[in-house]
Amino acid sequence: MILSNQTYMQLAFVTCLILALLTLPLRDIVTVGFFDISDLFVSFMISVFIGYMINEAMPGNTAISIGLFLLIVITVVTGVVLLNIFVIIPFRSRSENSSATSIRQLEGKEGTVSVSITADGVGEVLVYTGFTKINKMAKIYENVKEPIAFIEQGTNVLVMDVKDSILYVIPYTNAIQATNKQKPTWNTEHKK
Repeated sequence: MILSNQTYMQLAFVTCLILALLTLPLRDIVTVGFFDISDLFVSFMISVFIGYMINEAMPGNTAISIGLFLLIVITVVTGVVLLNIFVIIPFRSRSENSSATSIRQLEGKEGTVSVSITADGVGEVLVYTGFTKINKMAKIYENVKEPIAFIEQGTNVLVMDVKDSILYVIPYTNAIQATNKQKPTWNTEHKK
């Protein structure tokens, strides 16, 4: 019987592993929303491994029955489906949402010019978002009273708009930076 022969069980495990890896590119094509073809082979691989371990743990040369093996397969498939529904799909949808909308969320953020921006050209801006830094292509924002011809490297900027994955920026000094650049006036009377 195949379930009693350890060599066949090992061969079945390796075959399911190889098929799971080979079908990874087909995951989006052959799928039922929360269960795809790779999950099927992974489930069979886990079931064969559990069956192999049960056979190893049993004294003598007895084999697990077909019914017990089918119960193991059904339990593992159910576990994989529940894992997909409650863990993998919610995390995948969150990561897709955050990456798709993150560039639009840069409007109104401050950044620093890492590659100088000319009036006709494209530069690069480093924007801090939480704990991460994002480098994006940038152009000078044109809807201002006084046209800006050049923004040099190291200048603090404000992202005014985002179009076609390009940030449109203007030079910007926030209140904290403005107070750091001012000279203190509290001790000027003592010097006179």
